[in-house]
Amino acid sequence: MNIKKKIEEEKLMNILHPPKVNREFKITIRFQKHPIKKVDQAFELAQKNPYFLVEGEGDSQRVYASFYPRDAQALHELFDLVDDRETTRLYLNNKAVPYIQELWLLLMWFYTVK
Repeated sequence: MNIKKKIEEEKLMNILHPPKVNREFKITIRFQKHPIKKVDQAFELAQKNPYFLVEGEGDSQRVYASFYPRDAQALHELFDLVDDRETTRLYLNNKAVPYIQELWLLLMWFYTVK
């Protein structure tokens, strides 16, 4: 399935059935695959994610991985590898949200404390 179509489908479900769909929030990391060691490690880590998607080919290939609160540790590991890339984007329930890195990502880090 086309990634954009899948994301639009999830957005539609959020609108039509908000109590059912929005029980948990998820954060999606999108990064562009570059031939750099850190990004290669990030790609391998993202592939282990059950919500892993790839869009495009070659140098313009974009990788998507979504994480729920129970996956906070894996999110933290992946984000540490790609946070310094300018092509890295974060989404909350497939939406670009202001201050996602400062607020929502910080909230996810609380789930890593045990």
